[in-house]
Amino acid sequence: MTAPPGVRGWCPGLHTPMEAADGWLVRVRPPLGRLSGQQAHAIAQAARTHGNGLIELTSRGNLQLRGLTPDSARAFARDMQVAGLASTDAATEARRGLLLSPLAGIDPRAAPDTPDVIRALDAALAGAITLCGLPAKFVIAVECGGYVPTGTLRADITLRASGAGWLVICGTRAWPCTGMSGVEMVLALAHALAALDAPARPLRDPAQADAALAALGVLDATQPAPQERHEPPPLAGPLPGHAMGAVLPPGPISAGLLDDVARWCTDRGNGQMRIAPWRSIIFEHCTTPPPQTGLITDPADPRLRIWACIGARGCGCAPRDVTADALYLAPDLPASMRLHVSGCTKGCAHPAPADLTLVAGTDGYSLCPHGRADDTPVDSGLSLAQIQQILRAWTPPAHDATHPNGRTRPA
Repeated sequence: MTAPPGVRGWCPGLHTPMEAADGWLVRVRPPLGRLSGQQAHAIAQAARTHGNGLIELTSRGNLQLRGLTPDSARAFARDMQVAGLASTDAATEARRGLLLSPLAGIDPRAAPDTPDVIRALDAALAGAITLCGLPAKFVIAVECGGYVPTGTLRADITLRASGAGWLVICGTRAWPCTGMSGVEMVLALAHALAALDAPARPLRDPAQADAALAALGVLDATQPAPQERHEPPPLAGPLPGHAMGAVLPPGPISAGLLDDVARWCTDRGNGQMRIAPWRSIIFEHCTTPPPQTGLITDPADPRLRIWACIGARGCGCAPRDVTADALYLAPDLPASMRLHVSGCTKGCAHPAPADLTLVAGTDGYSLCPHGRADDTPVDSGLSLAQIQQILRAWTPPAHDATHPNGRTRPA
């Protein structure tokens, strides 16, 4: 029997590369989620010089580069520091891993003070040299509403705009505040969580949040957190605030494509792009979709509703090229379905449930309807042809809910 794949419990970073089947992985977190055309060119050049020239966008809005060695990973980190894309030490870099609402400061319907709040939070985290010991993969998010509604980002601590001001949300509790006092509360709460020295994150174990809030003496001042959960709207095509969005399909892109996009962004926009969650790139002050092949600019494209990992070409846990299989199945994807094609039961590309999850095996795919990659499958050993027939016969659940922007999403 094949041993189950090991879960490392952490993600690669710029100063903490991770070994994969095609070499070492590193990630770049663009400061405040923004990237200039010149910086994008620097990343593309570094990908060719130090890695295998392949670049991925992650669900958290990071760029992941592949095929490095331990020595070239160190050289890559130095290049990113020169380009203004990284802190000089791993601890500071890890603290500044924010998950940001992608249209902050652009969308006229979003909270107008969000850019100031984000800058203040980033500066506070960069200077919090005593903040250490948080669980692996810990993340802080800022949500400002508007086209991308609140309730789309999943984080351990969320600073969220609401009709009555701002909320600091952790676990099942919310603490009303102003934007700037919220920054102070986020920092205090992160320190309190770190002091608990618990391996579980509040996102997975809400009791950790209650314990930290109680330690700060503010638990009685909190209220139940809003329970709404929304699917993110498509970030492909025209967006509010005279912006244009493009999304990468599952799988890596070449450094050459990033070069082309950076050149186009400088020629047609203001030379600034945002590397956003959900494999998205947003071009500021731009009304024309980028023409490069390999970008999704149609919000109805079925590939926007597919998650897939790198598969066998980059991971020793995967027996198949699941990215290629996912793209092969895309034309048959029903309009209401979200599909996750995973190379193993870890489900790295999408740890949450999907309408249909497929898990690769040596004899075909296992089938997990309305489940996660580590759920017990209802069938296994399925070929792509058999899966195509399942997709074509799919009937959406009768209790679909409506997305706040007019689209539908699975409830």
